[in-house]
Amino acid sequence: MVINVQATLPDDQRQAIGKAGLAALMTMARLRGTPSAKAMAAIRGVRDHLLHLDLALETLPDIDPEALAARVNGVNPDPQWRERILRGMTLVALFDGTPTQQQLDLLERTAQSLNVDPGPVRTFQQVMEHQSWLVRLDVARRGFIPQAFKAMWRQEGLSAALASARVLLGQEDRAMAERYRQLRSYPEGSFGLAYANFIDSNGFQFPGEHGGPPPPVMHHDCCHVLGGYGTTPAEEGAVLGFQAGFEKVDPFYLLMFALAEFELGIGASPFVPAGRGQLDVDRIFAGLEHGSHVSVDLLAGIDPWDHFAAPLEQVRQRFNVLPRGRAPEELPQA
Repeated sequence: MVINVQATLPDDQRQAIGKAGLAALMTMARLRGTPSAKAMAAIRGVRDHLLHLDLALETLPDIDPEALAARVNGVNPDPQWRERILRGMTLVALFDGTPTQQQLDLLERTAQSLNVDPGPVRTFQQVMEHQSWLVRLDVARRGFIPQAFKAMWRQEGLSAALASARVLLGQEDRAMAERYRQLRSYPEGSFGLAYANFIDSNGFQFPGEHGGPPPPVMHHDCCHVLGGYGTTPAEEGAVLGFQAGFEKVDPFYLLMFALAEFELGIGASPFVPAGRGQLDVDRIFAGLEHGSHVSVDLLAGIDPWDHFAAPLEQVRQRFNVLPRGRAPEELPQA
């Protein structure tokens, strides 16, 4: 199921479902006793950035899956609200440290009571059982990478697909690389020059250059530029949250990409070494809220080359990319 992050509820329904959902997240966080700092950060992120509720989380009582299902269905039967709660509970459990059987049991019971797709629960079980290759497969199959490749194929056809194959084989594509290098001569303030500066200032390579990424990765890097996100692990988590706000894919697997790569040490990208405990949880949910205002899928819905010559601020206004409210943080260069 594709969850529309931009969908909204009438205020009374938002408050009722939000309160029930937050109680379910707190129930998950309390399974170990005192909730961990990162689990609480995730729940506050949902409350503050997605639900916008003024609610003291500590006052919420535990709720069992059957009562949760009855309360949510009684307010709105659309399954996506139940899907969101299960995904939220799964993320809280993953942020809470080493996965446990008790958490898995609660997730399985919740998925059954809510009558929703148990896909996130399977992913949690794969993490718990150290089936890293299955986690990577799920993330690769359901995340943003297939969308980026589809967009590249639609926009540039066979030539870009062959160029991607050459890059993945470690070969240069001089024509492609030169096309990207020409962005350095684009007008001051343009989107194209901002993208070129992002690549150069971070010590990256352009698509087509030796060691550079496949062309579809350019779409992700453009999200960095348009959204105003940097390249530290915390910022990479934030920009994936930003993408989850507007992409037409399941946001859970975009966030799982961030967790696998920067929090759980599993690794989801061949271009970035995996790390542990590197995410800023609030920044992820703030990014998701930021992306929810964007009027188009920036990854698969536009061809950046159609907009590179325009002023960056004009492109942001064109797609309703609002000011982020904080400066990007970049990795220090050696």
